[in-house]
Amino acid sequence: MDSDEKWLSVKEVSALLGWSVDTIRRLVDRGYLKAIVLPCKSGRRKRIYRSMRIAKSEIERFIRAFQAKAA
Repeated sequence: MDSDEKWLSVKEVSALLGWSVDTIRRLVDRGYLKAIVLPCKSGRRKRIYRSMRIAKSEIERFIRAFQAKAA
């Protein structure tokens, strides 16, 4: 991964692939997609929100692997 590589949010990746945000998060949780989780301050909130970023090259790798598996 390059230092000047484009990083996309889960919402941007879901729009790019045409899948739901929940599906993208599930793929990250199961290890199919690699992502970085940004630190967040929850403050007084009880729920913990995870903000993730996925590298553009990782999405391209996943698409190639997904297409090869489907074929």
